[in-house]
Amino acid sequence: MRVTNLMISNRVVFNMQRSIQSLLTMQGRLSSGRRIEMPSDDPIGTLRDLDYRTELAKNDQYLKNISQGQSWLQNYDTTLAGLKNLVSTSKELAIAMANGTYDEQARQASASEIRSIYEQIVQLGNGTLEGKHIFSGYRTDTQALTASEGGAVYHGDMGQIKFQIETATRLTVNFNGADVFLRRLSELGETADLNVAVTGSTLLVDLNAGSGIDQTVGTFTVTDNNLNISSTVDVSGAVTVDDVLNAINAQLAADGITNLSAQIAPEGNGIRLNIDETLPNRISVDTALDNLNGGHGVDLSDGRIHLTDGAGIDVNIDLGGATTVGDVITEFNAQMAAAGLPLSNVTMQLNAAGTGLEINDTNGVPIGLSISEVDAFSTTAQDLGIRGNINASLVGLDLNPQYGFEIEETTGTTAGDLALVGEFIGDWSGGDIDPLLTLTSNIAEFNNGLGYASGEIVVWQGLDSRTFDLSDPAIVTVQDVLDLFNNSGLDITATINADNAGIQITNNDPTRSLTVEDVGDSRLTKDMGIFGSTDMMGSLQVLIHCLDNNDQEGTGMLLENLDASIQNLLNVRATVGASASRLETTRARLTDMGLNFTKLLSEVEDADLTKLMMDLAMMENSYQASLLAGARIMQPSLMDFLR
Repeated sequence: MRVTNLMISNRVVFNMQRSIQSLLTMQGRLSSGRRIEMPSDDPIGTLRDLDYRTELAKNDQYLKNISQGQSWLQNYDTTLAGLKNLVSTSKELAIAMANGTYDEQARQASASEIRSIYEQIVQLGNGTLEGKHIFSGYRTDTQALTASEGGAVYHGDMGQIKFQIETATRLTVNFNGADVFLRRLSELGETADLNVAVTGSTLLVDLNAGSGIDQTVGTFTVTDNNLNISSTVDVSGAVTVDDVLNAINAQLAADGITNLSAQIAPEGNGIRLNIDETLPNRISVDTALDNLNGGHGVDLSDGRIHLTDGAGIDVNIDLGGATTVGDVITEFNAQMAAAGLPLSNVTMQLNAAGTGLEINDTNGVPIGLSISEVDAFSTTAQDLGIRGNINASLVGLDLNPQYGFEIEETTGTTAGDLALVGEFIGDWSGGDIDPLLTLTSNIAEFNNGLGYASGEIVVWQGLDSRTFDLSDPAIVTVQDVLDLFNNSGLDITATINADNAGIQITNNDPTRSLTVEDVGDSRLTKDMGIFGSTDMMGSLQVLIHCLDNNDQEGTGMLLENLDASIQNLLNVRATVGASASRLETTRARLTDMGLNFTKLLSEVEDADLTKLMMDLAMMENSYQASLLAGARIMQPSLMDFLR
């Protein structure tokens, strides 16, 4: 192939231009510090570069969101701390004013202080951050709370403001005022017990708040501990309380326990077992000596009695080991028999009336014995009612045993369900058998049949109120009372509580406080167990009213709700703290991720300046060498000069 000068010249020029282009590229990278200036420089690296930049941009936005969220949470933490301190102060004042040592003037002064605290709480509830009301949900341009002397209303909504803090994570940073200020702390009347009276017609299935009694076995045992007589009572077929009373009384009489009977307790809440003290209280051989003499027992410190005829007979009978009347009889007869005639014909037994001891001398001619104490310090013979002359017979004194009865289960729980298990020595009322409260229960049967003093009740729901008069003659049953509340126009529901023992009032509107109080000097709401409020704001309002009215009892009854209010604020603040901790953890993780992405981005797009400078120097040297070589190869010709 023939190589012409033109070919040589073109090749040299081409190579020089390529070298110049490489030099320009290197100089550009050196001046910008970037390895990739155009996508064509590194298409794959460019894709990675764009991904890293996208992640860094998202990280920056997440960090901004976190910073804003932290501002919200810091504001909530400060506000909740202030709220907790204010409610704690209110509680401390309530504890002090519930003490009887303070007078009306002190309570009214405390009412003024609580009223000021209440206003501060409302002010905190309407607090703002960057012009936005923080407790109003999505309605950040609306004040959260409106309050009056009767109650409080929340005007926000339940919206949750969420900030995206990671790719798939959104964190709620707000708390609505309904949950903080008006959260339901309790149900009014939830544990109330109106104590419906027990009557003869009360159904057994209604006892124990509707649980009834165990009638599967339906038996229990009544024991007279003096006579050691047991009577098993069967109430398996009973339907009403009267049926139970009749079954008990009939079975006791049939089994010889004639001085005990059952009736409805005068307290009106259960069954009472009465002892008929007009009947002689008998003893038996099983009667414990400790039960004699009205429960004072018998002096057995020495335990001996002295028998003498004033002549040759002088005997001491040792009864120190006896524990029952039967032991006394046995020991006396055994020791007299051991003494031989004529003492062996002197014997002891229960007297005919069954009230004491009797000693008989069956010798043809009574030997004229008398019984006395062994010394001036002993009272054994006197305590046994046998001190004196025997002659043909000595009928001892009435030993007046202490009444002693015991009621036990057989195999079921019948006696326990009737609240009759136990021992007793006198008239005894069992426990409360708590009849079921029903819609048809008569309000006159409340308070175990005594009823409650009539009066008026005022109910506040938010800024609305209603006054109810339960002394209205038209209000007869529980249903009438429930209708009175439920038809009031307030958004509340009155029902029988879960224990089937009292009336419960539920606030159906979570945006309004609810309070129930007495009007004037009435205490009807306290007696019915519905006094107070279901929320923090209402509780503080009721506390103010109690202190204004010098109501020590009502003040004390609000302490539990104030405790619950403080706990709710602490719970919300704990949630704030947990959210703040999560934001801080996420911030640290995003910061680390940002540094990592920045490093990766640098590795992809940044130039290695040291290597680039060395390569540039080599390229410059190579270019200079190529110029010199080209000059030698491309010698000028005559034509070059002619041009």
